Amino acid sequence: MIGYVIAAAGLYPLVAALLVLGMRRLRRSAARADADCPTVTVVVTARNEAGTLPVCVESLLALDYPADRLDFVLVDDRSTDGTGALLDDVARRTSRVRVLHTELLPDNGLDAKARGLAHGMANATGEWILITDADARVPRSWARHLVGRVDASTALVGGTAIVEPRQWWGRAERTTWAFLQTINLGFAGWGRAVVCVGPNMGIRRSVYVAAGGLERARFRIAEDLALFRMGRDAGGGAQVYADAETAVLMQQVPSPTHLTSQLRRWVGGALEQGPAYRLGVPFALAWGVGVAAFWLAGWAVAPTAWVAFVVAKIVVDALLLSTIGSRVSVRALSRDVLRLWAVQLVAMAWLPASMVVARRIQWRGDGYAVKYT
Repeated sequence: MIGYVIAAAGLYPLVAALLVLGMRRLRRSAARADADCPTVTVVVTARNEAGTLPVCVESLLALDYPADRLDFVLVDDRSTDGTGALLDDVARRTSRVRVLHTELLPDNGLDAKARGLAHGMANATGEWILITDADARVPRSWARHLVGRVDASTALVGGTAIVEPRQWWGRAERTTWAFLQTINLGFAGWGRAVVCVGPNMGIRRSVYVAAGGLERARFRIAEDLALFRMGRDAGGGAQVYADAETAVLMQQVPSPTHLTSQLRRWVGGALEQGPAYRLGVPFALAWGVGVAAFWLAGWAVAPTAWVAFVVAKIVVDALLLSTIGSRVSVRALSRDVLRLWAVQLVAMAWLPASMVVARRIQWRGDGYAVKYT
């Protein structure tokens, strides 16, 4: 066991180096001239998000994009608070906003966030459909830069998602999101992106329609992975960016419980996808459990190897966080290495068993929840 962990830990700096180089290879996004901007529909679905929606909607309406080529479909998905009334008020103030209330629409057979999202995307009219979350705030440059480099071969676009922390678990969430995104961004730099994150992605509408929409996708939890697979199955490319112009800022989850539920959702969502995800996730969990065990007990059985491991992991993780932080202009990320380690320890000690025992997961807020199989 110790030999396995030492060997795996020895590969870690090599893998991390490839990820860092990949992130540095990523092209920066670029602003598209008004005359070349494609039509865009932004879709947001919300359930009981009256407290977070005003900031989200304000940032969307402030987007720097030709007004005649940008519209919004905002979905109230069976909310029981003031979400529906808030959205209706927005629609009265601007003709570019269309509001859907899903309780007035036929059931589409989907669960949680995917239900409202599918209704919104079915009513999109733009050449591109951009998606963000009701608790997110987009920069003014977001839409113009996300589609800034698309061509006929592009099926998907995506940016990064950065958490704005208020409490300690918010800082842990920000570090976790940042660290996990280094994997995708690193692969993307080598032309092998594995996902576009749900709060910050876009898909060409013709690709979405040809695939039959989310209603025909085979998934239950991870609608972003389902959309990503649509683009890949259509043979289209994915342009993924890591820069401030395309980064969305998200409010932290309401509690530590929501954070752990989110970790389960990521794992459960990946396991319902193709073979690469179903094989990769168990391998990553096994590696993580082994590393966590060595971190906790390795000092007693192999002190020299343990010291080398700890030093190497601190340097490597700080480099990964520093690289994504510099790309999206959040310099403080590199100082969160110890917080990242704490999250990894708890997650690896608890997550595998939790996937069996606690099958109910929540999305980032209290509105959406589902049980995975």
